[in-house]
Parts: sequence; C-alpha cells; structure tokens
Amino acid sequence: MEERRRVSRWQINQRADLIFENSARPIPCVVEDISTCGARVSMHKDLFPEAFSDFNLALDEDCVFNAGANVAWSEKIFERKVYGLSFNRIEEPAMNRMTQYIKDKFPDEIIKHVWRGI
Repeated sequence: MEERRRVSRWQINQRADLIFENSARPIPCVVEDISTCGARVSMHKDLFPEAFSDFNLALDEDCVFNAGANVAWSEKIFERKVYGLSFNRIEEPAMNRMTQYIKDKFPDEIIKHVWRGI
C-alpha cells in the first residue's frame, strides 16, 4: 500500500491512556503509531467517533496533551477496536512535547525517518 500521509508516523506501540472530559477514569489504549498529524490507537472499547473531538492523550506522566481528531477509519481486529485518527486540533507546545518524547524514548524511529526517502 502506498503511503499518502504528508507526515509519516513513528511506530511506537506504546501503552497510553485516553482521557475524556465526561469519563470517570482513563481508558487504557495502545498508540501503535503517531505523528504530529495523527495516530493509530487500539483499545478494548468501542467509542463513538465524536468522542475524539476533545480528549487528552497520556503517553506517560510527562507527556500528556489535549487534542481533537477526526476518525479517518476504524476496524475491529479480534477483541480490539482500532482507530485511525487525524488530528484537527493540537497546539504547537503539544507537538513539541510529542516530538521530544519520541526522540527520548524511541530514537531509532527518528533515525529511520531521517533516512526514509534517501
């Protein structure tokens, strides 16, 4: 399949928490891949696409950011629901924290993306 994204995503397969305003507790998920433009997350919950209009994503206690996203696609894989998210709202400081988090925790992903396309 040909990659059509403007910004390629970092493959991190990182456990994280989704936090919604009306939710009593965080929803555990796995961020399979992420970029400053979107993410692929999987979880055991089936959520309405509108739920992603305003959420916090906690990659760890030092990297939590607020975003809004459109659900570009979703599918059920075994017992997990997978969502392809396209961020429609994310602030510059959040993008910088996310990029720094990737540099710190997944340096091989940064190197891989530098060489991609050469």
